[in-house]
Amino acid sequence: MNLENDYGSLNLFIFPLAGTQILSMSKIKTLSPDVVAKIAAGEVVERPASVVKELLENALDAGSASAKVEVQGAGRKLIRVTDDGEGMTGEEAIQALQRHTTSKIESLEDLFSLRTFGFRGEALASIAAVSRLKITTRKEGKLSGTEVRVEGGTLSDTTEMGCPLGTSVEVRDLFFNVPARLKFLKSQGTELGHISEILAKTALANPQARFQLFHEGKLLANYPLRQDPSARLVEALGEEVDGKIFPFRLQQGELRAEGFAGEPGLNRPNSRGIYLFVNRRPVRDRLLTHATLEGYRNVIPKDRYPVAVLLVEVPPPDVDVNVHPGKWEVKFANSETVHRLVIQAVRGMLEETPWLKIKGIPQFEEIRERPTAYLPQGKPISLPLSWPASLRVESKGESQETGRGPVSGITFLGQVQETYLVFASPEGLLLLDQHAAHERVLLEKLSNDLFHGGIPKQPLLLPEVIELPSNESRILEEHLGDLARMGFDLERGGIRSFWVKSVPQILADRDPLETLRETIKEIYSWGKEGQLQNSYDSLLKMMACHAAIQAHRPMEKEEARALWEDLQNCRFPSHCPHGRPTQLRLSPFELEKMFGRR
Repeated sequence: MNLENDYGSLNLFIFPLAGTQILSMSKIKTLSPDVVAKIAAGEVVERPASVVKELLENALDAGSASAKVEVQGAGRKLIRVTDDGEGMTGEEAIQALQRHTTSKIESLEDLFSLRTFGFRGEALASIAAVSRLKITTRKEGKLSGTEVRVEGGTLSDTTEMGCPLGTSVEVRDLFFNVPARLKFLKSQGTELGHISEILAKTALANPQARFQLFHEGKLLANYPLRQDPSARLVEALGEEVDGKIFPFRLQQGELRAEGFAGEPGLNRPNSRGIYLFVNRRPVRDRLLTHATLEGYRNVIPKDRYPVAVLLVEVPPPDVDVNVHPGKWEVKFANSETVHRLVIQAVRGMLEETPWLKIKGIPQFEEIRERPTAYLPQGKPISLPLSWPASLRVESKGESQETGRGPVSGITFLGQVQETYLVFASPEGLLLLDQHAAHERVLLEKLSNDLFHGGIPKQPLLLPEVIELPSNESRILEEHLGDLARMGFDLERGGIRSFWVKSVPQILADRDPLETLRETIKEIYSWGKEGQLQNSYDSLLKMMACHAAIQAHRPMEKEEARALWEDLQNCRFPSHCPHGRPTQLRLSPFELEKMFGRR
């Protein structure tokens, strides 16, 4: 083959013998060790918070019970992490600064049985490559310690000295030799916020250790030793979560999902309030985020996010942590099982509505059995996750599937503005938003009917005709079977017209055709390829809203009482499908306080 004719003047040689060198005219060069180190540092050390994360993980892997973080200039000038772990000898400290040196693994198989945070052996070397680093350490049983200094990845000094047991890693002038990286750092407040968040996440997952954060000598965060992980919640998440976040736990074999989730009213405009951990490792994972949001589906407002701390424990062989340079991402061997378990764990807590319970007063679970999202043996119930499947049955008496029955001791007092129902009970004063409450009851009934075959229909004596734009009529014809399950029986009557032969029974005395038109517009907005079976939620909520008792409508005593009992039989009685509260409770203590008796 004539290379010059085929490819131009290209000096290309193929050497079959190992060790033969490419001619100096080749454009492919071997990078210098200094450049390689800085490239690796760019993957691991994104900002000062990345340094804090890696050093805290090293401290925990060393068995530390206490870690102190000191920063100056939001980490640009100084980051110092001091721990009381097992420490290192001088030789180990020098060796730890080399790339790909680690005490965590020895073989490829060890990656699938990891019990430590670190494993790659890149962190210290990467940090040292872009800073002036000093390690002071003493191993248990040694009379003296060692101080190692590195500047820009080059070892400059090693000294034997006296020091406490444990390790202190001091990082000064981060990115001093990579000024381009400094331009990408944000303001001091933003960078300090990232550091605080890293410390909070570490403290949430490791309540057995003590953590402190100092900035310019001032204490910013303090996490004392805690036996109960819940004690860390207010310290890490702020006073707003106090009394509004509750524990959950669900286990299936060796897989466990536990943590704390806030009441629906405790929500934020973004997902930064969701803290995810896999085997105590903080992660960013779409699967776990989606599962958490699914747990809150039809309970919090649209475009709002809950506050939750989710800790998933997975057998090491079933999770791959070697995915992201910063160890932020993981892959599960059985992602569907993890996804379902998290949803059921979160929903199990929400079904209990613990934020409505009043301490010291007989609670509703003492009157009737509350449902659970899983069987007593811990085996999850298999429910289609694309539907908000309710376990409620139509009867207002004892529910065969949920075990809930009527609530005793409730007295209806009247209405306020013909919108809010007022009840008296041993728990105090109970207020009900009649529209929101009825929406919740109807949504769960519609979901239950849909899950069990279809929504009951009301045949029309005289079929109605609806005319649609041609584009809507074409898409509608693809979903006639799905609409039939929702209670609308339609048959094409012309190019753009359809005969409506039956409507959902629940809408028979309302304006079912208006609801049908809105349903068709919603389906059309999904596009031609839209899958109705994956989007029932919005349609069912629309039907429930149209069929529900409206505000400013008088209600008789028996009707109000029946609505209250139906609401208590719901899986999620505290909030309507749009995330608004259905009920408020004023305890005797709160009433006495309002009237000055407390």
